[in-house]
Parts: sequence; structure tokens; C-alpha cells
Amino acid sequence: MFKSPMRFQLVRIFFFAVFIFLARHGMAQESITISGKIRSSENQQTLHGVNVGIDKKGVGTATNNSGNYVLIIPSANFKDSLKVSCIGYRTQTFAVASLRNGQELNISLQKNSVQLKQVTVAYYDPAKVIAKAIARIPDNYINHPHILRGFYRMYTTKGTEPLELSEAVFDVYNFGYADKRADLFKLIKARDEKNQRDFHSLELSQQPNTIFNYDVVNHIVASGFLSEEGLIRHKFEVTGVVDVKGYQALEVVFKEKKADDDEPTFRGKFYVDLKSYAFIYFDYGLSPGGLTNELGKFSSRILTRVAGVNADLKQYHTKVGYQKVGSKWVLSDVVGDDALGITSKDLNYDFNANVKFNYQVTAVDTNRNAAFDTKFGRHENINDHNSNTGESFWKDYNVLLPDYNAEDIFKYIQSVNKQTTLKDKFEEKMRKSPGDSSQRLETLLKFYNDNGQFNGTALIRNQDRVVLSKSYGYAEKKNHMEGNSHTAYDLGTGSGIFTSFIINQLINEGKIDAGAAIKTYMPYYKFGDVTVQQLLTHQSGIPDYAANDDYMQLINTKPYTLKDMVVNFCSDSLATDSTGVKGYSRSNFVILSLMAQEVAGKPFADLLKERIFTPLEMTDTYLGNASGININHATGYNGDTQVALPFDVANQQGAAGVSSSAEDLLKFHNALLSNKLLPNAQKLEMLKPRADYEDHGGQYAYGWVVDKNAFDITQKQRTIAYATGDSPGIYSMFIRDEATGNCIILLNNTGNFPRYDMADLLLNVLK
Repeated sequence: MFKSPMRFQLVRIFFFAVFIFLARHGMAQESITISGKIRSSENQQTLHGVNVGIDKKGVGTATNNSGNYVLIIPSANFKDSLKVSCIGYRTQTFAVASLRNGQELNISLQKNSVQLKQVTVAYYDPAKVIAKAIARIPDNYINHPHILRGFYRMYTTKGTEPLELSEAVFDVYNFGYADKRADLFKLIKARDEKNQRDFHSLELSQQPNTIFNYDVVNHIVASGFLSEEGLIRHKFEVTGVVDVKGYQALEVVFKEKKADDDEPTFRGKFYVDLKSYAFIYFDYGLSPGGLTNELGKFSSRILTRVAGVNADLKQYHTKVGYQKVGSKWVLSDVVGDDALGITSKDLNYDFNANVKFNYQVTAVDTNRNAAFDTKFGRHENINDHNSNTGESFWKDYNVLLPDYNAEDIFKYIQSVNKQTTLKDKFEEKMRKSPGDSSQRLETLLKFYNDNGQFNGTALIRNQDRVVLSKSYGYAEKKNHMEGNSHTAYDLGTGSGIFTSFIINQLINEGKIDAGAAIKTYMPYYKFGDVTVQQLLTHQSGIPDYAANDDYMQLINTKPYTLKDMVVNFCSDSLATDSTGVKGYSRSNFVILSLMAQEVAGKPFADLLKERIFTPLEMTDTYLGNASGININHATGYNGDTQVALPFDVANQQGAAGVSSSAEDLLKFHNALLSNKLLPNAQKLEMLKPRADYEDHGGQYAYGWVVDKNAFDITQKQRTIAYATGDSPGIYSMFIRDEATGNCIILLNNTGNFPRYDMADLLLNVLK
């Protein structure tokens, strides 16, 4: 029918208004993304492992160790509720309609006031509870075909050194929790980088079969403790009723009846919903006896690439959570914390590999009936299907935020692998064109400079004479300032050797006892029972203040006295890693500098000058920033041209903040050789190895690292002590051989460089 112009105009206005309304209310959006940080309202500590997702719809993620999360909410869920839940805390819900795209939703969770209610075993017989829970699996869990969209990340380290990082997005087709047909696996996207230098003989990987078996409820027999045999080998006890993410649940604790030489045994607990008798959470690990068996459940995740490499399971700990989708339960998340002892005489391996695993179900599709086509084998290595990497690799997917900068880890491992290739190329070059040691040293430094891997100053002493002293590239690029042996470089964390030296002087003078507790000299310090020796060898368990972003923001913008630094930033709860080994912490050496200041009654900066720099005529060496002190100071760069942003190092004295030149470091080396400022007996005490340093196959001495297996096996007839340093854009390596007097000083101002590879090659030339 013909419309008048006025009616036509009104219709256009109406539809335009509707369009604006829909756009403003987000109804035209395919999704919205929210992010934030979740803390405890009680003490404002960040909470990790908090589930953040759409209530009963299967869309979700969880917080990382810093309490951060990011969640993409599809448009289909705009009318639903966002649920935030964590064991031990009250669950919170938010209307998705009230959220906006890009919103930062920070949340404080209150501790749950519901106390553990003691119950009697007579009333809740554990055998009957378990039998009832298993029998009700078909009723409690999704029992028709459905698809779980999953994301996993597996990160393997040696101390803090990255060995391998793997990530994947995938779909699991489950025929139903009572259906005996095997699950199907479809890989969407994956990436993996393995450190070929430190982990070239082994690879830890996930396979579809191990992904399936994490779902304890769907694979009761594979669990090892809920199978018929497992129920016989373990003792179970109902210990009470507790609130688990808003559900009243029975807590069941279990452990092995006795060590079993044939089958692994476990210890842990799980929770059973009091109303439905659904399993809703598992927290378990191998018992001490289970660890003495073979790799057990872990064996299918390790592939031995080289004969003669042994891997012993040191720890196996897993947490498995479930969620409600509609009225039925389904897998929600898995967290693994494992450790392997890796040994090999041929490869000089002797270290622990710590493996952190996170698996999150990010979406559940209950409407798919037809199984998807897949050619992915149940025991196929997911790492063999590497996709392209990039900054936006996961931008379209819900994933777990890492506890570290994953992109930097991937780039670091790629850099290590590039460096390993360069080292192999240089060794091949030297085999084809050998020369005398002086020629080899010069060729090596030029080779790494030509390949963009070294830009800075090198100084090498062979026995009683300097055989190389040369700079490569520019110390300051804008004005083309060349470096020399007097160019000062920020030693960063390498400054600790001077702190250690002063402490050892005070020990020699009887003013400090290495075995004494901190409270002897600093009665006000929170962890007074920690000893001086534990500080010197990084065995105190005091967390590194530099690992806390909030702390570093304050430290870099506001001046603090040494005492304020220690009280405010070096007093967090004592910590150890998953294997119980304590590790490197700048906090240890800030505390030591304050201790030296308290004992000597002088500012620490004055102690450095009076006890080391002035007596040794180290005229290029100072504590603090370069401004107004030394015009011949190297500028730090991130890569070739980008200037690294410096920060005020005054707050970090003791752990960082000293700048020095190659010439001055040689003076310090010579003073140690001649026992000029420290008697030989105390020097040997300072250099004695006392605790393992797993990152680079060394052992902690007092402020130094003594090589164990980082460098070539031909060096093992001598003791190699070294100190590394890093600051914005500037990295260093200072190596000493006390027996021969050999010394290698490498100062680089274009970021990290292959210092261990270069040091290894240089040591082999000097041998």
C-alpha cells in the first residue's frame, strides 16, 4: 500500500531510534569483555583460583596468582548472572545486564562465616557416602552428549629458569557421564616453546587421554582412589559439613592404608554435595609411598628423547572442580602442581623440574548431539601441533591469565634457542679454523657482536695478564659514544657481591656471626630467627620485593630509608617454592645492607666507599644514579635503539644500585686474589658452596654462585665463582677462577645476552 511521505519519514525515525536504543544497550554486540582483580575483604590480599563465570551456563574463567581475570561474555548470556565463587568465601552474583564492555570489575570477597560442623562417622558412613555418590553420577551429571571448550597452560621451570611453556584451546566431546564410549578431542589452537639449551633431551606434553582423565567423575577407575581397588587400598573419613562455593557439602578425607609396591596410593580430600550427593571438588596428590613407585599417572606426560636421562617424580598434586550447568554438574577446572627430579651423567643433569598446569573449561555446549570428526589420537602429543604465535594469539578466546608475562616467556625461550644455535655455529667455526687463544677470544666476541648478541665491554685476564680488553658497539648510541674499560655499567643485582664482601669483613672482625639470627643485630625485624647465613645464600624464604608490582611502583617513585625498605617491603610471609627449596630474593641483601649499617654505625653508602671503592682506587665505581657522577656511563637499551627507562636505585642499595667498569672489577678481582682487604681464610668461607641454585646449575656461596654444571664438564677440575647482574637494558657476567687467577668480565648494554654460552666458550678457550 502506498505510504505518504510523512508516514514514511516517521517509520524511518522509529527504526533509527530503535537502532540507537539497541546499540546503547549493547544488544547489537556479539560479546562484552570485563576484567578486574579479586581480593579478600579481610586483609586485601589477592585471591587466586576464584571462579568467575556465568551462573549455570558453563562460560567462565578463574583468577591467576595475582587475583586478576579477564572474561569474554557472549551476547547469549546478557540476561544471565555473573557468579564469583571461591572455597572459603561467600559467593557473589552480578546481573550481566548491569555490566559494560571494557569494565574493570574489582571485587572483595568476604570469608564464609559457615564453620565446619563436626559430624560422626556413624551418621555419615564414608563407604555409603562414596557408594551413593558414584551411583548417582548418571543423575547428577550431564548424561547426554555435550562439548566442553577447554584451555590449558603448562609451564615447566628449573628454579626460575623457563624450560617449556605450552598452551592450547580445544574441544572435548563427552557422550555423557554414564556413557562408556571414549571421549573425543578436537584441537583448536596451540603453541609450545621448549628451552633447547637446558631441556633439549626431554619434553613434557599433554595428550588427549591425560586431558580426559583429569575429569575424575567421568573416569572413576583411572582416579586410583575411587576405583574398586582404590577403595580397598585407602582409608576414608567424613570429617564434617562445609560450605563449598555456596553448596553445603560433606568433606571426605582419605589416605593410604599402607604403602603399595604395585599400585600408587594417594592422600587428599573431596567434597560431596549434601543434597544431591554429587562430587563437586577434589584436592589430592600421591602419597609418599606413591612417589617411590614409577612415574605412575605422570608417566604418560613425559617423553624421554635421549637415553640415559632419568626422571623421578618428586611431587604430584591435583585439584579438580565441578560446576553446575542448568541443573546438572560438569567439569569446571583443574590445577596441577608437580615436580620431577631430572638426572643424567652424560648430559650433566641434576635438577628439579617444576611443572604448573592449569586447565579451565571456558564454555559448555549441551545442544550438540552429533559427534565432531577428529583424527586426533588419544595418545598424540598436542605440542606437535604448534600454531602461529603472536601478541593477539588468544584475543578471541576465554583463557586463564598467566601468573607471569607469557609473551615474554615465549620470546625468552626463543632467544635462548637462537643463542644455542649460535653457540653450535661458533664451535663448528672454531673446529674448521683453529687459532691461538688470543685469536679465539677476539673471534668469539666479534662473532657475537656481528650477530647482534653482544654490545658492550669485555675484559679477560688469563693467569697473570690481561689478554683482551675491548668494547664493541656504542655505550651511548645517539651521540655515537664508544665504550672502553673505564665505562661504567649499572651492575643491578650483581651489586650483591660488594654487600657480601662487607658482611664478610664484619664477620672477620668479630662484629657479625654468620650463624646468628637477624634479631641479634636488628631486634625490630619481623623474621628475627632467620640467620645471616640464610640471607647470604638466599635460603631465608623472605619473598623478593621486586616480584610485587605494587611494591615496585612505590619503590621507584618515592625515597625510603633502608629501615623503611626492610620493614615495609621485605617483611611479607616466609615462602618456599613447591619443592621446599628457597630461592633468590633481593630482599635478603637489602636486609644485609641495613644490618651492616646498624653494626658499623655508618650509612651503607659510606661503608662501600671506605671499605672497598677508595682503598682499591675504584674510581669508576659508585652507588646511585649516573647523573652528575660519571659522564662515561653506558646507556641501557631494550634491543638496538629503544632506551630502557632507568629508575632511582637508591632505595635498593645492598641488592642493586652499584655501577662499575671493567677496569674497576678487575681491581676487585685482583684484591681478592691477593687477600688485600679480606684474609684468605674468610675469603674461602665466602666462596664456599652451601646451597643449590637450580636456575643455572650452580650453588650459592656468600653473595656469589659457584658453578656446578652450567659450564663445560672440562672445567670441573677447578672452582668457578661468578656473579650476574641485570638492570634496565644492562646485563653483566663477572667470572673468577681462584686457582688460576683467570677472570672474565662481560658488560652488555642492549638487554639480556647469551652470557652463560659466551662464558662457557671463553672458559674453554682459557683452559
